[in-house]
Formats: sequence, C-alpha cells, structure tokens
Amino acid sequence: MKSIKRIALVAAISASLVTVMGGAANASMSAAPGSVFVAYEGPGFTGPSQVISECGVTNLRYRGSYKWYGFGQAGRMHNQINARGLVHFKLPAKGNAQQKTVVGWKSIFKVC
Repeated sequence: MKSIKRIALVAAISASLVTVMGGAANASMSAAPGSVFVAYEGPGFTGPSQVISECGVTNLRYRGSYKWYGFGQAGRMHNQINARGLVHFKLPAKGNAQQKTVVGWKSIFKVC
C-alpha cells in the first residue's frame, strides 16, 4: 500500500513541476523585451534550434521549420545571407507566426 501512495505522490509532484515550469517558460516569453525568431533544424519544430532575439541581421543556421513571437519588432526574411536582396516575407511586430515545413530564408533582419 505504501508503494502505491509513493507512486501517486511522485506522479502528483511531477505533474506540478511540469505545470510550474511551463508557466515560467510562457511568462518569460511574454515578458521578453522584443520579438523572437526560433529556427529549427527539422520539420515540425524538431531538432536543434537557433533563438534569435537580437536586432539587425542574423544568418539562419537551420531552416527546417520556425516559430515567431512578435513582441514589438518586425522581422524581414531574406533568401540570401546577410539580408541581401529582396525582402521575401515580413513577420508581424505584434502577433505570432509559425511554419512546420522547410523555408527558403537564409537570413533575418529584425527591425528595432
């Protein structure tokens, strides 16, 4: 009987930690000082990721999928490195965006 109670207690503590940790992550993203672009190596937001929060130009290491969290600054996406060439897509200053499949963008210019 003690082992059943112990298992139930461990499960309850684990569930609580997941809830608290998830809430902390969401709070930190919503309190972020600016927009954030997350590039993933694989499709469906899988594999290693590159988090871009700096203003200006950043070349993308991964192009398998992405998530955008718009907290005040827009993102301009380019199909060439160093934000050369035409802007192929604009990410909103306010609002989120994502794509689960591969993108052709090679760089972002975060407007601050």
